[in-house]
Amino acid sequence: MTCEFCEAEIPIGLSVCPACGKPQSAPGQADRRALWLVLIVMVMFGIAVAEHHLFVNN
Repeated sequence: MTCEFCEAEIPIGLSVCPACGKPQSAPGQADRRALWLVLIVMVMFGIAVAEHHLFVNN
C-alpha cells in the first residue's frame, strides 16, 4: 500500500503512515464517496427535470 500524502510504502494492516505519521483512509472509502456523489448529483438532476416538466406542462 502507498501513503496518500508522502507516497511511502506502508505495510499492510497499518492505518497510519510510518514515514509521515498521517492517517490513511480505509480501503474503498474513496470509492464509496465517489458513488455517493454520483448518486446525489443524479437525484438532484432528476428533481430539476421533474420540476421543469411540471412548470412547462402547466
